[in-house]
Amino acid sequence: MVRLEELSSDELLEVIEGGTTTVVVPFGSIESHSGHLPLGSDAMLADHVGEEVARRLNAVLAPTVRVGCAAAHMNAVGTLSISPEALRETALDIGRSLYAHGFRVIALISTHGGSQAPLDEAASRLREQYPDAAACVPRGDVGSDPGGHSGRWLTSVMLVVRPELVNVEAARADDVRSATAAQGAENLGSFISSIVRAASSEERRLADGGN
Repeated sequence: MVRLEELSSDELLEVIEGGTTTVVVPFGSIESHSGHLPLGSDAMLADHVGEEVARRLNAVLAPTVRVGCAAAHMNAVGTLSISPEALRETALDIGRSLYAHGFRVIALISTHGGSQAPLDEAASRLREQYPDAAACVPRGDVGSDPGGHSGRWLTSVMLVVRPELVNVEAARADDVRSATAAQGAENLGSFISSIVRAASSEERRLADGGN
């Protein structure tokens, strides 16, 4: 795994010409997560998940797009939001740029549910525009009962990703206060593994001629 922003143009060209044509683009969100989680939880999670997915795929990691579609939380202090159209166009432009430089599997990884639909639209448009590429938005598995917004699932994984920023005692719900890092490690493992499987499937499909 290499970080795109840390490479020179010549170094990136060597990576692509050496056969690494998969790129991971994480998308997060800056939004209110009650009183016990930081505003940047989704963005920090996107950093972590993106890095691990890129490592397992031996892919290039693009910078995280930190602000997403969070209009539903604009009534809470600290939330930043862009329109679905703006996010879709941003993802499209990033995807087009990456394709122009030689990437052929473009995995848009979202850790914020509100951004899923615009990213799906962007991936669909990229596939239409570039039939020889695979643009995808693989969903992470959060299990059958992850809890609500800022709930026990996100709380548990943040206890792994940035434990120093989590104040479990400030959570309003008992099930959230009982979240543990051990649960978070298991949840995070399932989430990342499901994304890797989906992205790997796209790599194989493209290698087989898109069938």
